[in-house]
Amino acid sequence: MNEAEQFAEDYLKRRVLRPKRFSKQEMRLTKTPDFRVFNGAVLVAYCEAKHVQEDDRLEKQLVDTPIGAIVGGVRQDPIFNRISNHIHEAAQQFSAVNPDRVCPNILVFANSDTHSDARDLDSVLTGLFRVKGGADEPIYKQYSEGRIQKEKHLIDLYIWWDTWKDAERYSRYFAAESPHKDKLKTMLPR
Repeated sequence: MNEAEQFAEDYLKRRVLRPKRFSKQEMRLTKTPDFRVFNGAVLVAYCEAKHVQEDDRLEKQLVDTPIGAIVGGVRQDPIFNRISNHIHEAAQQFSAVNPDRVCPNILVFANSDTHSDARDLDSVLTGLFRVKGGADEPIYKQYSEGRIQKEKHLIDLYIWWDTWKDAERYSRYFAAESPHKDKLKTMLPR
């Protein structure tokens, strides 16, 4: 179990819920999220956990590069693509097992990239760069209005936890249009 899955499982258990993995047979038949979530014997949600890791592209280039050679190069910050990819994958996993959204879908991020934080998730979801004391700038629309434009709405709750912080210091983002928003707030109190 990776760090993201462990955090998600512990988070749910602290709220007196029971996360249960899909069987190997179920995972062979279709895409699945990491957990079905139960309250007693009742299925109450689905949960997928994703680990946001630091970009190691430069370190990998250095391994195979002769001494004195130049590596790297200019490129866009990959964090927004990684978050978008995780949302895209999770939406597919949730759609495979919960196509009618009978239960809420919860996506948990465990972030170990010290160059990233919950504001990056907010930017990917909203397309906005939030400016303290100023107007929000729509500079990330290529992510929020790109391939995850519809998929991001299949997820009812996003949880972001930085792995170097206490497990109770996390951020939550409820999808405004989620039919399960009130249920989730009751089921997963702060």
